[in-house]
Amino acid sequence: MRWKGNVVAIALLCVAALACAPRAATPGQPASSAPGPSTGGQPPTAVAARPESTAAAPGALTHLEVGHFPATHSAGLYIAQERGYFAEQGLEVDLTPFQSLPDAALLLNNGQMDVYGGGTGANLYNAVARGIGLKAVADKAHSEAGVKYKGFMARKDLWDSGEIHTIADLRGRPVSSLPSGGGIEYQMDKVLQTADLTTTDLNFKGLGVPEQLSALANKGVDAAFLFQPAMCTAEKRGLAVVIPPLLDDVAPGLQGGVINYAAQFMQEKPEAAKGFMVAYVQSLRDYNNAQRYGVDREQIIDIMAKYVKLPDRSYFEDCEWGRLNPDGRIDRRWIEDEMEWSVKAGLLEHVVPVDQLVDDEYVDYALRVLGPYQPAGQ
Repeated sequence: MRWKGNVVAIALLCVAALACAPRAATPGQPASSAPGPSTGGQPPTAVAARPESTAAAPGALTHLEVGHFPATHSAGLYIAQERGYFAEQGLEVDLTPFQSLPDAALLLNNGQMDVYGGGTGANLYNAVARGIGLKAVADKAHSEAGVKYKGFMARKDLWDSGEIHTIADLRGRPVSSLPSGGGIEYQMDKVLQTADLTTTDLNFKGLGVPEQLSALANKGVDAAFLFQPAMCTAEKRGLAVVIPPLLDDVAPGLQGGVINYAAQFMQEKPEAAKGFMVAYVQSLRDYNNAQRYGVDREQIIDIMAKYVKLPDRSYFEDCEWGRLNPDGRIDRRWIEDEMEWSVKAGLLEHVVPVDQLVDDEYVDYALRVLGPYQPAGQ
């Protein structure tokens, strides 16, 4: 497809820039191919028996175009691809890194993209309100209390001097985060509210992740609202220090990312849509078992390193990956809460009925096939 050349080039440049931010370590060599599940020395992975393919007849693969935001919390897509779960469902999946939700929504609407894994936010809700044909069908990122995944970080020299030690100290200061259509601002506001602040009390600068790290290094901003692995990168390079509290503790369960299905995909390839979800939920369980219980952890890191370019393997070993629901469910309460905030912020005309956006039927189907998640060793 004509759109893919530019998309791949832009996305790979963005990811590569993260690895080349100030004082980067010498890049490691990511695995050229991810190994299959280990059969020795590890407890068995806690997933159901291999499900029968629901997507296509033997030998006939259904081709799917899938966009993804390159990050560890997109690993559900990577694991399903590398461990052959998509192929088992009769699917030939083409994974393309993609940064922009508005552009992805257009491709979903015109049938050039079948699935997109990205963030929530007013851009998504406005797309649905305008009649763009898509549904949010599964979790792709959420916050969890006690997890160090997303929050504000003070520039280290300002932390060391005592100028910034609390959220209240951010008032009036230049603070960066990703350019956004509301999602990032919503999450920032959740934390800022703990100090009776809002994003309007900051000198907000929308920057890409590599540019944020550079701005911290060059004293272009006083603080940044970052998520992993950028948060860990800033710490490893001595650029910034986390300011408590983290978003994960302020808003546990907040829905930060979702898997979106195109309407045309659901209508024209219904069996593929069901099979895709079976494969995705299967991989979510591998991810959780590796993250929480160490099952095949090295192999899962190999897979992530193939798609998420970080300076060296220690980043995957030391940094939080992000939390994914092993049963794939979206928390509708947080979707509705974010839409209400978006209306108040003037980013959305009215709250979209949650059922108009979220469709649980594919996760429900996957759980009928796989059964509920059972943690490894239980």
